[in-house]
Amino acid sequence: MKTINERIITVGHFTWSRAMLLQILLQDSGIDCFLVPKDSNLPRGYVDLRVGNRDVENALKIIAISSHDTGSAKERALQHIQAVRRILVPVDFSDISFDACRFALSLAAKYKAEVKLVHVFYNPAMDVSPYADHYSYQIKLVESLREIEKSARENMLKLEHKLKIWSIKEKYSQIHISSKLINGLGVDEILDYSKKYKPALIVMGTRGLTHDNYKAFGRVVSKVIEESTIPVLAIPFGNKKVISGIKTMLYATDFDPSDFSALNRMIQMLSPFDIGIHCVHVCFVEKKPWDTVKLDELKTHLLSEYKDVNISFSNIVSDNIINGLETYIRENNIDALAVTAHKRNLFEKIFIPSVSRKIYSETGKPLLVFHSHE
Repeated sequence: MKTINERIITVGHFTWSRAMLLQILLQDSGIDCFLVPKDSNLPRGYVDLRVGNRDVENALKIIAISSHDTGSAKERALQHIQAVRRILVPVDFSDISFDACRFALSLAAKYKAEVKLVHVFYNPAMDVSPYADHYSYQIKLVESLREIEKSARENMLKLEHKLKIWSIKEKYSQIHISSKLINGLGVDEILDYSKKYKPALIVMGTRGLTHDNYKAFGRVVSKVIEESTIPVLAIPFGNKKVISGIKTMLYATDFDPSDFSALNRMIQMLSPFDIGIHCVHVCFVEKKPWDTVKLDELKTHLLSEYKDVNISFSNIVSDNIINGLETYIRENNIDALAVTAHKRNLFEKIFIPSVSRKIYSETGKPLLVFHSHE
């Protein structure tokens, strides 16, 4: 089994702007890569570009070819860089949805990102058979749809106005807010639109107007977290209104290879903010020798990569993962959580509750969910 130290290789040192261009080109080719600006031996303004060991050869080829890129190729990469500075916020005009919007705006202010509000309204005519002979009934459905769309448009305008006033009050007036109305089924349309819009992050309230019977998450946010490949930040009602309210974040690790990718992204995401990171592994019943070895390996690697980041590492023992994390969260005043979600098969979806859902249901903290690329 490869260790974390064996998986990541530096493929070059570049200026920040050049490294950003290369990162986009590599990611477009399916190569996961990271920018590490903490090496004091590099000239000021330079960063390391790093990839997984198995991708080194392909990455070097792409880097070599990119040195001969035409202006149009570089322009496409610059357009992709702008796409990184995007935050998508699905809304249903509930109070918790408004909380998610405010949190997204507080992030966007630091990232200099665009915030896109998207609302999906349902078309009842989609459920009517095209062969139905009740013509007048179909006419009423069309009229109903127009009313639904009109109401959605009015509510979106009110929400945008309300957010702009709040942004000015909080001195976030430079943020660009735009919106999108879509007719269809909530989860499917949000996922489809996120693929087109390509945000760096999706921010959602954990429950909406439907108040469905999921204990922790509403049905929509649950499905988006499960199916999305983009990181999702789930915001509970009445908790932290803005990013400055979060001082500590816990990342729950199981020493999976995907943890390194998630922690890299998380550290880069939190770098503009003064947030302490707790990297915690729950040892089931007893601490085994390899738990210490793996945690030390993770600690050594991350502290060597990110010397200036406030990050701590802990192995805790518990007979229940959720209870162990809950106790640690309470004792260490953790404000938010982060986990990596893994794709589950049909049997697991039916019979095994999602760990991320259970963690949230027991703690009620904002939850950042990354997705493994298995």
